[in-house]
Amino acid sequence: MTIGLPPAGARPGPAATAHTAAYGGGRVAYHHPLWLVTVPTTHHDGRAGTQSFAVRALTAQDALAAAGRRAHADSARTRRRGARLDFPNASAVLHR
Repeated sequence: MTIGLPPAGARPGPAATAHTAAYGGGRVAYHHPLWLVTVPTTHHDGRAGTQSFAVRALTAQDALAAAGRRAHADSARTRRRGARLDFPNASAVLHR
């Protein structure tokens, strides 16, 4: 029986993808704790809501900064449907 194994030898490390380059500045942070960042939003007609981000960071401040970078991505803006972010009232909770 043959099992499809990769060739023997040194394994390459994790490659930096466009995702890590956009959200982590090109640094792979697998060992950082996972934070859940919730940012209040307000729509132009007064409706309120939140947008949440799961980010890996060493501190709450780093998590808020990483969520801020993600919040400016086109996909996050589309999901908000034009709502404004209220980052001064954002919260970061360590995920367990």
